[in-house]
Amino acid sequence: MQKDNEKIIDKIKKCLALSRSANEHEAEAALRQARKLMEAHGVTDLDIEAAEAQERRRKAGAKTKPSNWEAALANRISGAFGCRLLFSGGWMKPGEWVFIGCGSAPEIAQYAFDVLLRQVKRAREEHIKAKLKRCKTATKTRRADLFCDGWVIAVAGHIDVFAGNEQQTKALDAYMAKHYPSTGDLATTDRNDGRRLRDHEYDDYTRGRLSGKDAQLHHGVSSGGIRPALK
Repeated sequence: MQKDNEKIIDKIKKCLALSRSANEHEAEAALRQARKLMEAHGVTDLDIEAAEAQERRRKAGAKTKPSNWEAALANRISGAFGCRLLFSGGWMKPGEWVFIGCGSAPEIAQYAFDVLLRQVKRAREEHIKAKLKRCKTATKTRRADLFCDGWVIAVAGHIDVFAGNEQQTKALDAYMAKHYPSTGDLATTDRNDGRRLRDHEYDDYTRGRLSGKDAQLHHGVSSGGIRPALK
């Protein structure tokens, strides 16, 4: 049913494109045909605008309250590639990051998030083994989060330099209105919120920033076109 609807919208979009023809009679006939199709199939102007956007999803690290650093990474990538970002989750289903954009933007954002998330997790594990092995579990997790906070801050510059930021605001607004009419603020988990950090905890953050600076974005080519990759 969804594919049939996509075909109808494609037909309407082609008619609307022809309606901008310099030939007055051709333009009028095309616009009439577009409106006829829209009325027959219950397609609105909002549907047409929303059809320009699409979404890509990736599993998050939590069902309901992702780590502050993971949310910061997803948000930075989403903004850099001109996407909207949503978090979808609940106690009965896994949490997901939803990248919403036009053209190849959501696919590129999804891919960049995959690669960067793998790298920060690997760097986190190495930091735990090297510096936090003797800590209690809760302390280990909290200090590793500080490391990741620093890592994400450092890698943000690489993302911004690499990415374009061509947003199609009207299409994205229409997509959000059609598919996600009511959204709220995301609550994240910040295990260091309100704490007065000690010197060794600042060291965790600093080591994260140093590690994140080692990440280098370059252009990788896939069957879907050019997309970012990390060395």
